Amino acid sequence: MAADPGPAERTSIPVNESEQNELVAGLTQPVSRRRALTMGAFGVAGLSTILAACGDKKSSTESTTTAATETTAAATETTAAATETTAAAGGLESAKVAFVYVGPPDDNGWTQAHDQARLAAEAKFNGKIKSTFTPNIGFDASTTQLFEQLVADGNDMVIANTEYGELMSTVTDKNPKVKFLECDGHKFTENLFGYYMAHTEPAYMLGVAAGLLAPGGKIGYIGAFPTATLFNDVNGLLLGARSVNPAAEVKVVLVNTFFDPQKAAQAADALLSEGVEFLFGVMDEPTFLQKAEAKGVWTGYWNLDFRTAAPTKYVNNFVLSGFEGFYEDQFAQLLAGAWVAEKQTVLLDCPLGEWGPTVPQNVKDAVAAVDAKLKDGSLVVYTGPLKDTKGAEVLAAGKTIDRQGSYSVNFAVEGVTGL
Repeated sequence: MAADPGPAERTSIPVNESEQNELVAGLTQPVSRRRALTMGAFGVAGLSTILAACGDKKSSTESTTTAATETTAAATETTAAATETTAAAGGLESAKVAFVYVGPPDDNGWTQAHDQARLAAEAKFNGKIKSTFTPNIGFDASTTQLFEQLVADGNDMVIANTEYGELMSTVTDKNPKVKFLECDGHKFTENLFGYYMAHTEPAYMLGVAAGLLAPGGKIGYIGAFPTATLFNDVNGLLLGARSVNPAAEVKVVLVNTFFDPQKAAQAADALLSEGVEFLFGVMDEPTFLQKAEAKGVWTGYWNLDFRTAAPTKYVNNFVLSGFEGFYEDQFAQLLAGAWVAEKQTVLLDCPLGEWGPTVPQNVKDAVAAVDAKLKDGSLVVYTGPLKDTKGAEVLAAGKTIDRQGSYSVNFAVEGVTGL
C-alpha cells in the first residue's frame, strides 16, 4: 500500500521485550527445535544455577562458593561456545529490526494488522529480536533520510509496510549488508524484495456476495492510488459480481490516501448519493462502513474484522493473517544467517473472514462454492476474453493470468468507472 497521510513527528518507538519463560516449568514441556536453538546458552547456564540452588541448604560456605564458581565457569564456556557456533554459521546472537509504517499502529486497519503481526512474531524469539517502529511516514525526501538513519542506528533488517519505491531503494543499494523488505514493493535485489497479500481471490468472492446482495448491480469502491493492487481489487470485485449478476458495475472514487477519515466520509457520501447498493474500499479506518450502515447499504472491509462498525449491513472482510508467520520466518532466517532475498513478490494467503450476522445463507453457500473452485484451480479470476474500460481486448479467449501475474496488471476491466 502507498499513502501520504501528511506531516507527522517521526519517532522510533521501542518494543518491550517478551519475558523469559519460566525455566523450571519449561523443563516439563516439549521444546521445539526452533525454541531449543533460541534458548542458547541460557538453557545450560540457567539449569546449572537452578540445580545448584536445589542442593542441601546446610552445605558449607566453601562448597557453595565452589559450586557457584563452577557454575559461572560453565556458563562462560557455554556462552563462548554458543557465540563461536553462531559466528561460524554466519548467524546473529540477536538482531535489530526497524519497521516503517505508513499509518498509525492503532488505525483499526492496515497498519494495525502489521503491528499485531510484528509483536506476535517478535515474542517468539525470547528477546533475540528487538524491533522498533516509526509511524505515519509519507512520501518525500525526509523518508529517505529516515531509512538512512535506521541503517545508521545499526538495524539488521528494515521492513516497510507500504511501497516507498526509490525513496527506499536508494538506501538499500548503498547498504548491501542490511536486509530490506517492502510490502507491495516491486524492486528485487540481493538485499531487497517485496511481499503482499494474494487478495484478488477474496475480492472475487466478495464480489459474488455483492452481486447477490445488490439487485441493481451498483457497487461503490473507495480507492487510494491507481496501482496494480487497486486494479486487482476492483477487477476481482466486478468479475465476481458479474458471475452472478451480469449487469453489475463498479464505481470508483480515488482519495489519494489510505488514512483520512474526512476524505473517506466525503467519498462514501458521494457514492451513496449515487445509489450504490454495496460499498467497499481500501481505507485503513472504518468511516465508510459507518456511512453505509447509516444508509442501510451493504458493506465490507479490507483489513480487520470490523462488524461492530456496521452491525446490520456488514458482509465480510479480508483476513490479513499471513503477516505474523511471514515475519516470524524472516526473523528466524536473519538470526540463522540464512536470509536470502526472494526474486519475485511473496504472496501471502488472504481468505475472507467471518460473515456479518444478517448475510443470507444462500450468499454464504454461493461464496463457499466459489472458494472451493478457486482453491482447486478450476476457476481463475482472470480468464479471457476480457476488455478494459476503453473496450480494448486485454486478455484473449481461453487465456488466463495467474496469481503471480496479476500483480503486474495495469488495467481495469470493462464495467469499472472512475479510473
